[in-house]
Amino acid sequence: MRLNTLLAIILSGTVAAHAADYQYLNIEKTDGTAQSLTAVGLSIYFEDGRLVATNGSETATFALTDISSMFFSNSKDVTAIADISSVTDDGEATVYDLAGRQVAEGRMQDVKMQLHKGIYIVKLNSNSLKVQVK
Repeated sequence: MRLNTLLAIILSGTVAAHAADYQYLNIEKTDGTAQSLTAVGLSIYFEDGRLVATNGSETATFALTDISSMFFSNSKDVTAIADISSVTDDGEATVYDLAGRQVAEGRMQDVKMQLHKGIYIVKLNSNSLKVQVK
C-alpha cells in the first residue's frame, strides 16, 4: 500500500513538471476557428456543458459540443486546416493566400464564393484560421 502511494506521488509530480513546460493551451472548434490562451496560471473548469479556461488576464468559454480538440503546446500557432464549408460564422473576414497577400474581404459567406481551390489564412472576428477550398 505504501509503495503504491509513493509511486502515485512520484508519478503525479512527474506529470505536473512535464505539463508546466508548455506555454499555451490551444483549443480548436468544430467550425474551424481556434483560440490560444497562455498556460501560466491557467485554471480549467466545467460548468453547464461549457469549458471555462482562465489564466487571470484572459478567460475563454466554449460549449463542449463546439470543441473538436484541445492541447498544450509551446506555440500559439494552431496548425489545423479546416474545410471552408465547416466555417459557419458569417462575420467580417479578411482572407490571405499562403504568401501573405490579401485575396478577399467581406462577409464570410460571400467570401467563400470568391475563393478558388487552395489553402488560405482567414482572419474572422478576433480569430485566425487556416482553411482549405477543395
